[in-house]
Amino acid sequence: MKSAPLVSIAIPAYHPRFFRLALQSALEQTYENLEIVICDDCRTDAIEQIVQEVGMGSTVTVRYLRNPTRLGFQQNLLRCLEESRGEFIKFLCDDDQLLAFCVSQQAAILQEHPQVSLVINKHHLIDADNYALPVRVENTGITQFDALFNGNDMLAYFEKTTRNILGGLSGALMRRTDVDALLPALARPGEGFEAVLDFALFICLLRRGNLVQLYAEGSGQRLHPERLERQHKMVEAATVELTWLKEMLAQRSGEPAPASGWVRYQSLGQPKEPGAPEWEEINVYSVIATRQGVIGSQVGTDIESYADLYAQWLTCRRFSPLRKQVLSRQIARWAYRPMIVPVIIDEQDDPYALGITLQSIAAQAYACESVLLLSNGRQAVDNHVLRLGLQADWVQQLNGLLPQLDGADWFYLLRAGDRLTESALLIMADRIVSSPAAACLYSDEGALVDEKSVEPIFKPDFNLDLMRAYPYVGRTLAFERARFVASGGFDSSLGELAPHDLIWRLVETDGPQVIGHIPEVQVESTFSFAQWLSLPEVIEQNVRLIEAHLQRIGVPYRLHPGPLLALVPRIEYLFAERPLVSIVISVKDDLGALERCVNSLISTTAYPHYEIIIVDNASENAELQHWLRAMAELGSEKLRIFLHPQSSSEAVIRNFAAQHARGEYLLLLNPNCIVLEAAWLDELLNHGQRPEVGIVGPRTLNQQGRVIDAGMIMGLGGLAGRAFVNESVASGGYMQRLQTVQNWSAVGDHCLLVRKQVLEEAGGFDESITTQRINALELCQQVGKNGYLIVTTPYSDVVLVSGVEASRDPSWKQRLELEQEAFYQRWLPRIANDPAYNRNLTLIGKSFCLEPGPRTGWNPLITRNVPSILGLAVNTSAVGHYRVSQPLFELEAAGRVVGRVAYDTPSIIDIERQSPDVIILQGRYNVGKFKDITQVKTYSNAMRIYELDDYIARVPEKNEHRRNMPDNLEDLLRQGIGLCDRVVVSTHPLADALSSMHHDIRVVPNMLAAGLWNQLRSQRATSSKPRIGWGGGTSHRGDLELIADVVRELADEVEWVFFGMCPDLLKPYIHEFHPGVSLAAYPAKLASLNLDLALAPLEFHIFNDCKSNLRLLEYGACGYPVICSDTEAYRGHLPCTRVLTNSTEEWLEAIRMHLADPIASYRMGDELREVVLRDFILRGDNLQYWANGWLPD
Repeated sequence: MKSAPLVSIAIPAYHPRFFRLALQSALEQTYENLEIVICDDCRTDAIEQIVQEVGMGSTVTVRYLRNPTRLGFQQNLLRCLEESRGEFIKFLCDDDQLLAFCVSQQAAILQEHPQVSLVINKHHLIDADNYALPVRVENTGITQFDALFNGNDMLAYFEKTTRNILGGLSGALMRRTDVDALLPALARPGEGFEAVLDFALFICLLRRGNLVQLYAEGSGQRLHPERLERQHKMVEAATVELTWLKEMLAQRSGEPAPASGWVRYQSLGQPKEPGAPEWEEINVYSVIATRQGVIGSQVGTDIESYADLYAQWLTCRRFSPLRKQVLSRQIARWAYRPMIVPVIIDEQDDPYALGITLQSIAAQAYACESVLLLSNGRQAVDNHVLRLGLQADWVQQLNGLLPQLDGADWFYLLRAGDRLTESALLIMADRIVSSPAAACLYSDEGALVDEKSVEPIFKPDFNLDLMRAYPYVGRTLAFERARFVASGGFDSSLGELAPHDLIWRLVETDGPQVIGHIPEVQVESTFSFAQWLSLPEVIEQNVRLIEAHLQRIGVPYRLHPGPLLALVPRIEYLFAERPLVSIVISVKDDLGALERCVNSLISTTAYPHYEIIIVDNASENAELQHWLRAMAELGSEKLRIFLHPQSSSEAVIRNFAAQHARGEYLLLLNPNCIVLEAAWLDELLNHGQRPEVGIVGPRTLNQQGRVIDAGMIMGLGGLAGRAFVNESVASGGYMQRLQTVQNWSAVGDHCLLVRKQVLEEAGGFDESITTQRINALELCQQVGKNGYLIVTTPYSDVVLVSGVEASRDPSWKQRLELEQEAFYQRWLPRIANDPAYNRNLTLIGKSFCLEPGPRTGWNPLITRNVPSILGLAVNTSAVGHYRVSQPLFELEAAGRVVGRVAYDTPSIIDIERQSPDVIILQGRYNVGKFKDITQVKTYSNAMRIYELDDYIARVPEKNEHRRNMPDNLEDLLRQGIGLCDRVVVSTHPLADALSSMHHDIRVVPNMLAAGLWNQLRSQRATSSKPRIGWGGGTSHRGDLELIADVVRELADEVEWVFFGMCPDLLKPYIHEFHPGVSLAAYPAKLASLNLDLALAPLEFHIFNDCKSNLRLLEYGACGYPVICSDTEAYRGHLPCTRVLTNSTEEWLEAIRMHLADPIASYRMGDELREVVLRDFILRGDNLQYWANGWLPD
């Protein structure tokens, strides 16, 4: 009998389109005591057929029930509940998917924590084609670790905002007794919840217990137009049902939350410090609001398909009109302006296709002076287009024409139907200017289908072995004309691949560095990359292309038909030598794995010249020690045993083995590997014996025939990640790269072949690195630095059998972090710009997926004539806008800098890719953000500027932000400032308060953005009573409570208007309250209040003395007369009435003075507006303040 509780996965099935994937994911769960209950509400037998095909042969209990009549979602869900027998239950929607470990992880939580009523994992979003979509607020998770949250506090949070941040039913596991008690009432026919039934159930569960969120992704939620919640009826119902939820939450009772928006939590799986409190607190409202801003700045967070994601991604890769104006000045600073001549081949005489190409050339940001068109059509063309008749042998025709293009520096081969992106020639010219050694350029590309952009191809930098497989560079190639002429032009016998033959000749004479790659989609084609590769001429000529190249360099070879791809032949390099290979296996205690590995080697390997060297790494297993002694006593030359005297790192063991190895080559093999193919070692040597190759790796597969790795991608998921993980070995992979020999920056550590001489040149394995995976990466980087190629081949596979993970000492994690940091410091430029990958592809999650990236800040140009700034803003509104994003935007528009704003913390790879001259670090004063500064200092040479707008070391008691601030905040502030080169603040009092912390503190006053504040108009005397009010953020309770008696005293004489916040103490006496709005809407909303008098009270406190006069500027832009506290922040030449003591009497006196003479009061408002718009708008000479603050002296 199984001890683990039974878990029911209940699938209320209706739509068969995605049901197969949902069912398969349920069957693949690693949890053993499982049943799957399927209640079929489909009108056809499609669901039943899938169950018979997929489910009935499984070892998992599958119970299929067909509903006699259609029940609909609510009632089908209830039937699933009735039929389920498990102690725990998970409802799996028929269009969602589970990851294999989902139920195991969630069930363990419910077993270990009886007070938990709901456990969820993070989930990812997928489209109808199974493509992972960018994250949204709903699926980012509350914390970045596993955590248990107080259920009552979560209910208080949802009372504040009824936004579901928990996900859907598929991502949750619940106790069946709880669901039995709740779901029938919630899903009552005709009157219960349906559109937000999942959320309603979760809220009711939180009244019974706590929530656990597991940070690892456990499920995939599919977004598609047919999803139930997307139906018009459901969208309308959701609005009504959310009001029901608000009413339910308002009626709840129970223990109050620590504060509005705050939730108590416990981190799971992390040891508690002695004396630590049972609960920690997190401001979930603030976390989600901040995350909303961050996510809103990213591409694709509001779309539901890859097609729409790609379309939006392309839209964000266009120069703005302002940037175009600046570009002309940047181009003027180039050493020269290369003349690029597009050469258009119009074989089909297609006016429509030709029109696409010519129009795109006419729209270029970098004007095209001349175009060469070879066409037999009669379409009218512009004067700068030289049209000549297209000859049958257009390659030879170009050989005659291109040398005559006087003045042309480069030519760009295009086909009618190719559409250049607007910036294509500008980016190409930029590369030409910055890379004078380049002789040929190729780029990423896309396809045009029904005028829509589809099928992007993101290529690696020049990859010699991939090019020997097939012409992956594509056909839209640009060549330097002088180098073309000097090389003798094209070989017309190679037809369509004649330009690729020229590439090979350039590489053979000048080296691969003369072939440049532009990692931007420069061209989109009606005749796509895939269609071109499928041309019979391309397939046929590819063999001749490869042969001509290999013959010219004198390499003996034999070509074999590719086993999977007709286009890609397999190259056998013919070597006379049959060198000895030393297969090195390090073992520690695992006899079973060692025997299995050695037996597979001896019984399978066809290559005869090898020895097996087994090094025992101080094993304690007596059975293994006996086996090793027995093998040693055999005295075999084929199998040699060495005992290392003490337990050591893999690097030490491998260097030890290398000293005793007799082979010219070393093959380093994990003992958990087995080989199944006789020629596996022959194929590794096929490339390892090439003099230009340093390291060769096979594909590593699991026992199910899926890929573990087929090469390593630098920066993927950290230092490096494995390419094509979990793909079928029979699939092509991205750009067919799973089936081609190619070059990588590193190979996996399970199996690699290295020439002993190459290893010695690299200094052997670095024994200071104790982590095996990092050591293998280090070797690959050293070997690559020494000029050798790293190769993987799909014609050699090894299988990695899951083994027992070795125990690690307590210091392992700290040592790993130090070794990772050191590796980043040595190889960061290589990690950030892996030539075998593409910067448009993600480094998070699955390899070869599009990286959405930010919506703004795209800068594809390499040449840099002005400083580059990276602004790390704390948010997308308020202080982030005033102190980072808007000043940077204005400086960039003025052509004084180029820059990008990030609202999260960019990875060190992102920072390295931008390589900014200056990094603005705003508000980095808590423990987590303090690490940002340390990271920037460690990995970037940029000037670091600490930006601060408030004296956060001394926050008033009533300020909302004071809660949970660390006691050592001043120390953290001092340390953070000390790590920076300069401090920029908004006021002189703040600079004085920080003066002991840094020697270079500069004051840059706050100013208003012209586009938001210049044209505001408010109305006066719009009511029978004077309208007096306040507008601002949510952290001013103490300031506003200063005037509580004033508000009460004047409640019958004026209309009190509050915008943004209003303390409870004042609410009984006010007439209007307006909740906060977005930053973009804030100025107009403030002006629309139509105040006759605006108030700006501040407590007398050093925190407020250090604040800026921003409130007065905002009021002034609206033309409001202002009464303010006479604090340091509000002193100066702005025309306002100042209250000296903050007493109720003085406030009342000042207000009544303004009310007594409204004409004079309004005149003061006009004067304030005039001063603000003259002196405090972010434009013209005022930009110099920011230039002085941010740019190096």
